[in-house]
Amino acid sequence: MTDTLVAIVDDHEVVREGMRAVADKTEGVDLVAASPTVSELLVALGRNPRDPKTADLGKVKRECDVVLLDLSLQDRSRPSENVELLRQAGIKVLIFSIGENPSLIREALKSGALGLVRKSEPLEHALEEAQNIANGKAVVTKELAAAIDGDHEFSRAALSPREQETLRLYASGFAQVQVARRMGIKQSAVKTNIDRIREKYARVGRPAPTKIDLRIRAIEDGLVDSMEDVKTAERYF
Repeated sequence: MTDTLVAIVDDHEVVREGMRAVADKTEGVDLVAASPTVSELLVALGRNPRDPKTADLGKVKRECDVVLLDLSLQDRSRPSENVELLRQAGIKVLIFSIGENPSLIREALKSGALGLVRKSEPLEHALEEAQNIANGKAVVTKELAAAIDGDHEFSRAALSPREQETLRLYASGFAQVQVARRMGIKQSAVKTNIDRIREKYARVGRPAPTKIDLRIRAIEDGLVDSMEDVKTAERYF
């Protein structure tokens, strides 16, 4: 199995070096960079800080799967800005924080962060959760749930019209190939839509790793009638 490529952004050197020491002893993890700011991390990864999708001039772009991101950095950068820069670079973001500020957590989550781990937890746990994020699994904590509960609008997954239609059909019992035929798109596009739907639900603390979970989310959000075609749908689960 390929190692998960992890980086950390934290303005305390002792935290960065501690993470490096733990990562060196952790199987399946490679800490590829550790920096005090997101801009410096992007440079360390050979990215152009103004256009993270591209390589910096004269440098080789290095890959990274997940960044552990502290929310309160000394450069006073906003969590939303940092998460957006990392997402533009194609990197998943896991909040790495003491979890004392729900508004900052919500800001990061709304911008695309996929979960939260507390600094008070062992560093091994943070790396384990980074692997989970890289593998598409949800990371849900009490602090994450509290931040979401404080913002009722945020609990909505904000699916696009195309994603809503995909979920409506898929959660009603149709196989991906049948959804593709009904929507007039390729099956690969249906799979991409479903992956994005799962990511959006995980981002707001409502993970849906299975088809049954997706049906539950669709019912909760009013996309599917809980009594509609239940017997037909059950054939496909």
